[in-house]
Amino acid sequence: MKKELLGSTDIPAENVEQDLFHIETYINGLSTFIKECSTPMTVSIQGDWGSGKTSMMNMIKCKISDEVFPIWFNTWQFSQFDMGNSLVFSMMEVMLDELGCEQKMITKVMNGITGFAKKTAMVITDNVAGGEAAGIVGNIISPEKPMNYAREVLELKERFQKAVDEKLTAENKSRVIVFVDDLDRLQPGKAVELLEVLKLFLECRNCVFVIAVDYDVVARGIRQKYGEDVSDEKGKSFFDKIIQLPFKVPVAQYDIKNYVSKMLSDMNISVNDEDIELFKNLIQTSIGLNPRSMKRLFNTYQLLDIITRTSITGIDDSTRHKILFSIICMQMGHEKLYQYLASNIIDVEFIEQLGNPDTVDDSIKDIFEDENAPENDSRYINRLKRFIRFFYKAIQNDDNDNISESELANLQSVLNCSSVVSVGEKESTYSSADLDERYKNKGIAEQINARLSDLGKFKLWLPRKVRDGVKISDLSSCLMFSAKENFNFSLEYYMTRINSEEIDIYIMIYNKTQKSGELFFKTMGENPLNFDTPPEIESCGRISYPKVTFSDEEVIEKTAELYRKAYKEIQKFLG
Repeated sequence: MKKELLGSTDIPAENVEQDLFHIETYINGLSTFIKECSTPMTVSIQGDWGSGKTSMMNMIKCKISDEVFPIWFNTWQFSQFDMGNSLVFSMMEVMLDELGCEQKMITKVMNGITGFAKKTAMVITDNVAGGEAAGIVGNIISPEKPMNYAREVLELKERFQKAVDEKLTAENKSRVIVFVDDLDRLQPGKAVELLEVLKLFLECRNCVFVIAVDYDVVARGIRQKYGEDVSDEKGKSFFDKIIQLPFKVPVAQYDIKNYVSKMLSDMNISVNDEDIELFKNLIQTSIGLNPRSMKRLFNTYQLLDIITRTSITGIDDSTRHKILFSIICMQMGHEKLYQYLASNIIDVEFIEQLGNPDTVDDSIKDIFEDENAPENDSRYINRLKRFIRFFYKAIQNDDNDNISESELANLQSVLNCSSVVSVGEKESTYSSADLDERYKNKGIAEQINARLSDLGKFKLWLPRKVRDGVKISDLSSCLMFSAKENFNFSLEYYMTRINSEEIDIYIMIYNKTQKSGELFFKTMGENPLNFDTPPEIESCGRISYPKVTFSDEEVIEKTAELYRKAYKEIQKFLG
């Protein structure tokens, strides 16, 4: 028995049986139209690179080949070379050869086209958009022999028509269908020239042209060839004149669930329907529904599945598969989020803030802090938020909405392995010693908070990245209060280690929102805690008392005592 090969190639589907997206309804509709429409007709199949244009044309070709005579021309085969104006002639020569023309006739036609091309000037957009072929020729021929070139064009079209008619009679077929693939891979100006040739020379009875193209490429080509001042309206007029039926690849109707199920089955990975739905949602909110991107995603997933099944222990396969798939989707669709998670300290608090609709905006701002955050790109932000919601679900292995330490450890294990397929991974800016100090300080803060538990529930904060004046081992812990003047503030202690045995403690009152502005400082006064040493009033909305240094042995007791004293003063202030 032949062993199943790993990975998915970028070979497009050849027939409807290979249609994993269940778009046969659209294939059947287009096939019927192409077989029965009036001629000449030009149909465009539009979509981004990798969206499935070639697969659609292959399936249409396979479905109608018994009734029509198909000709396939792939422009990408020629786009790798600087062929100048000869590209359009190469397409003509291929079609004439496919039609079975004798070499003598091919030579005569090609010589006629070449001669005509040498004499004509560029066809301006207005003419192509608004005039018939003969009228266009009349505008661009030289004045000395005004009729010769027009007659030459008509003769060339008649020769091509004769070749089409003879081929259809010989093959007992109803029409010739010319498939022009990968037109949008050409340099945009050349793509426009190829469309002009179709319009000027090849509009013939019983001929249908089916062209795979991205409209944006055509728009760029028009501006490139005729000037940047060509309006969008004129560009659309050009396209509308060339194309009688525009058809967009129905990416939004792709059956992604079926595709995911088939790909996982081919990998011998067993997942339930709920997980398949989760995988589908992760794809839609990260890379989108581009088949080429999805193939790349599953190739990466298959590789990392092989690596992690032996390098990661203590995680069941179902959990590992979900975390791994979500991380790969993140790598490909939300690289900034991935780089942040892979290169910074990630704790339970941050993951829960990320997964909380009320705090996710603050987390996103934190992630994009070092670069221009896409706040103005609302579509991307909404897609990122939807992805985060499914990512949060993927990393959980129980029905509890909270993230446990074991779930966090699973995420970090898979993150570490995922770096082998990351393009732009950033290195961490902290050492193992920094991490040791971080965990040590966190343990101390938890003991301090336990001693102060009668005061309320403390909120603990630790930085996830190294910043100016902030170490990865620093932390703060606070209680929140609401003043009579209707502004909120926190009373916190800030801890920063100065060596292996000593810690500096700062007591602070912080109004983070700054909405109250001067009211906060005016209401709190110059020394709201009545400490012996007055505080520093900071413009950022913080009242900070001078540091107090404690040893590791006394820091828990002394900090709890200092904070309790400050708390009593706050209660007096609140009245």
